Amino acid sequence: MIKIKKRENGHLIQVELAELKELIPFVVEMDDLLEQLEAKSVADFETNINKLTGFTNALVSARAFSKEKEFLRLLALEVIIGKKISSKDLDKSKNLKSAVISKIIDKHTEFYTENEQETKQTLETIMHSFNSLTLESRKQIAFNRSGELSYTPFSELRF
Repeated sequence: MIKIKKRENGHLIQVELAELKELIPFVVEMDDLLEQLEAKSVADFETNINKLTGFTNALVSARAFSKEKEFLRLLALEVIIGKKISSKDLDKSKNLKSAVISKIIDKHTEFYTENEQETKQTLETIMHSFNSLTLESRKQIAFNRSGELSYTPFSELRF
């Protein structure tokens, strides 16, 4: 069945987009640092610098090449950014890609289930049939105490 949108939580969408937009400058800074250090990622930098020095501790290796400040900033940026966003999620003008935005919108959008769609269709049919009756005919039926639709006690059609 076709997905029909039930509701969209605009507030959560805006909050998450705002959080990601705040992280964009950090992602750009991290990319620039990695480019300066000629690495693709922090792990790649750690591996490369440890190979050059023969050490097993990346911080000691970075200190040996006077790259300690850059390495510590990379680690701090990695903590700030986490797994929330990467440079692959940004377009050339350093804005969020439309695919990322649509994924966030879909995450905070609720759709009708198949059962709900069938129930909704049935109820709409019933409402349309009821509303097509004249006002006098509508007065002949009502809901009883158990919530069932039945003739009213004053209806002449119930006999």
